[in-house]
Formats: sequence, C-alpha cells, structure tokens
Amino acid sequence: MAAFLEVAGQRAEHPAIVLGDQRYSYRDVAGASQAVARFLLSRQTFTSGGRVALAADNGAEYLAGFYGILRAGGVVVPIPPRTEATRLVRILAACEVQVILSTPPVAARLAIPGGGACEPVDLSRPSPGSVPEVEPLKIGDQTLAMILFTSGSTGEPKGVMLSDANLLANARSITQYLPIGKDDRALALLPFCHAYGNSVMQTHLLTGATLVVEGSLAFPNTVLEALCRHQATSFSGVPETYHSLLSYSDLGEAPLPDLRYLTVAGGALEPRAVLEVAERSAPARFYVMYGQTEATARLAYLDPDRVKTRPNSIGKAIPGVELKVADDQGRVLGAGDLGELCARGPNVMLGYWGDPETTSITVQDGWLHTGDLATVDREGYLYVESRKDDLIKTQGLRTHPREVEELVAAHFPGSRALVVPYRFHESTRLALYLVSASEELSADEIRRLCLRTLPRPKVPSYVEVLRQVPLNASMKVDREGLVRRAETSPASGQEGMSL
Repeated sequence: MAAFLEVAGQRAEHPAIVLGDQRYSYRDVAGASQAVARFLLSRQTFTSGGRVALAADNGAEYLAGFYGILRAGGVVVPIPPRTEATRLVRILAACEVQVILSTPPVAARLAIPGGGACEPVDLSRPSPGSVPEVEPLKIGDQTLAMILFTSGSTGEPKGVMLSDANLLANARSITQYLPIGKDDRALALLPFCHAYGNSVMQTHLLTGATLVVEGSLAFPNTVLEALCRHQATSFSGVPETYHSLLSYSDLGEAPLPDLRYLTVAGGALEPRAVLEVAERSAPARFYVMYGQTEATARLAYLDPDRVKTRPNSIGKAIPGVELKVADDQGRVLGAGDLGELCARGPNVMLGYWGDPETTSITVQDGWLHTGDLATVDREGYLYVESRKDDLIKTQGLRTHPREVEELVAAHFPGSRALVVPYRFHESTRLALYLVSASEELSADEIRRLCLRTLPRPKVPSYVEVLRQVPLNASMKVDREGLVRRAETSPASGQEGMSL
C-alpha cells in the first residue's frame, strides 16, 4: 500500500487508468481510495483486519476500493462480477465479510444480499465518513492483505491468503524481467479480481504506468483495434485469448506499431500456438509465463529469445524464487526425471483461509507443492507435463486427458479437443468435446476415430462438437461446466452410442 502511495505522489497527474475517453490520474485514484478508507473506518461493523468484499468490474472504482480497503487496514476479498449466487454466499460466510463494496451494475448482476452488516455499498459514491485523514499504514511482512479465491479449475475453490509483502515481492520480481516502463500503456483485458489480472494491475501501478480498459472486447479484432487506438505497448492474455486471436483476428496483418510485448499465463498454450503467436506478433516479444494463485501469480517465465527453440517450456524461475523438481520425499531429481514442481520465495502464500490442514500439505518447510508434474533439462529449463491429479481411472485403466485430446485434435486440424471425467451411476466415464468452427464435423465421425485408435476404456462415452470454448470467470476452460453438461445429457449413459 505504501509503495502505491509513493508512486502516486511521484506520478500525480499521470493517467493511472483509462476507460474509453475517461482518464483517471494517480492523484484521482489515491484520493478516491482515501475516501473509501475513511468511509470504512466510519462504519461500526468494520474493524481493523476485517474482510471487505470488493465486487466491481475493471475500472477506477475497483482501484479505489482495492487500495481504500488496504489503507483502512482491511483485507480485500475480490468477488468476480459473474460469481454464481451459491458460491457468493459461501465466500461471504466463509470469510466473515464485514462490508461489501460494489457498483450498482455489479451488485444488481450478482444479486448481492442486502440488509444487516453486509448490505452492499455503492463504491462509486461512498460517504467519506467523519473520521480524521487516514495515514498510510505500516504493514508488516505477514500482515494479511488479500484473500484471493482460486478459479476452481483443479477442484473446489480455495481462499489463498496473501500478505502485503507477497503482493510487493511478486510485482517487483516481474518488473525485473518484463520491460515495463513508466510511460507504458497496458490493455487490461484480464479481470483485476483474479491472480493474473491482479498481477498486471499491481506491476503497472507500482511502476507508474497506465492501465487501459475497454467496455467490450467481445470480438477478437476489437482487441487489435483497441491496442492500436490506445497506442498500447503491452497485452496479457490466457491461452483461450490467444486461441481466439489466432483463429478469428487479423493478428499479424493489423498494424500495431506501439506494441512491444505480449504475455500468456493462466494455463498451458500448446507449442504450435506459442510459435504462431510469436511469429504473427513480431517484432513484439512474446513471454510465456507460469504460476499459481498460491504464489501470488508468477513462478517462472520463458525468455522470448528461447521461444522458437523451447516452445513447450515454462522457462526458468523468476527473480527471487527457487524452483525444484522433486520426488515424493522432497529429493531433487535429475535432468529428464519426472517429479513435482515445488517453489520457494517471498511470493508464496501465507496459507489457505480456514484450512490449516490443506495448507500444511501444500506448503512444507517453506516449499510450495504446486501439484504439477514437470521435468528439467540439463540447461535448467522446466517443462510441465501434467497435474498430479489429472489421471482418470476408467474400467481399471488410468488415462491422461491430454492423450485423448492430442490424438483427436491431430486428426481434425484447426480444432481443439477437451476431455473431462464425469460420473454415471457408480462408474467414471470420459466426455470428449471438440471445439471447431467447421459445420461438417459430427460426433459420429469423432467417436469412430476413437474406437479405431484407442483402447476401449479410453474411448469417450459422451462426444459433442462445440463452436466455442466455454470459459469460467477466470477466462479459463470451464471444465466444471463441461462435466455438468455431460452428466445432465440424456446421452451420457449410453456406452458406445453414436451422437
């Protein structure tokens, strides 16, 4: 918090965030955060260290709420603006949220419960309250600053506790390898309420740069238009963002003279796509990055100069972080040996909110166990192979989703295959979704391929062709939704059927 206020003082009149034609300076954001802090301190329901839910779209209100909560000594609990009602209620109850800060559109969209201590407050117009001027807090290394919930893409969402020191260490490490300058303009497509988007927000604001937000970037070419119109110098996206840009935009043809670099994280982008993005976006540099919410965001990155020779690598550890590939006893493995990727550094979380047991399993002797299986080559470059819990047992045979996905995608160029397990009565079965723009593909054709080339237990029981990849609030593949889709389909239990 103090680091942001220091930058805000130095860059007072410089735009911190741009929304369409509206510009908000660092002075504006700092002043608005002061008003939010004074408001919170005037509330009888708020106490120092209390959890405050922040539900807002990317914009000046989010920044004011985020830094205002920290200024008041509260703990930020970001709420994605499209959170399901049942999950919202669980988060509010689990974190014992004292106050909800939101904007009218988001509050209406979420149907935030009113009444009592948790009645939503209009973030765009908080009453300043009748308390003295708020002084910047002196925050210790272990002071809880944020509870950031995981996307749930690998299981039940967990509340990751991050300190002010975690946030600062993550931002400072990233700015040592990403060429972020104080006059840069980043097109901020990723939600600030998630780890990757929060990292983009923090790194740019702590550098004195500018975040650019557009109201709607639903179509891939509108992203390129926004990059050009705002003279954006950088862009960050998840794998699905780049799949969309590669398939449906003029990336590589549209002039982007100001764009200096792009980044990808939030999941694995296939080597073929990595190479294509790097080629089509040149001379802008393409950074492949790896991390987890439990590490505040970032753990490794691949130098753009190594993309052509190692497109399947996540690179090496970011500055200040140690990475190792270890066996189940924690012993470091040699080059080429498969083991769990573990990380140690100042960006590793304090733990999971309300779950000391899982915390003790995930962080042991200061090492974060990522749950990712990886190898390292003789030159120190890391390669993530799969998740430890990705193996699916069907009819007594263990199957890795990637095995089926790669086989099917290879036979249908330009398509993307997604495999998820689902339950049918007492058995586990496989569902296969092929994402393709082609209207000629049929589930029958896909299933016949699987029957010809795969052992029977690995043949999906449910097959469906989709026109686009369903995404969750983190802009990752909505695998939970795909599981529900298979389980609720009338065709889900018909073994060997043609769809």
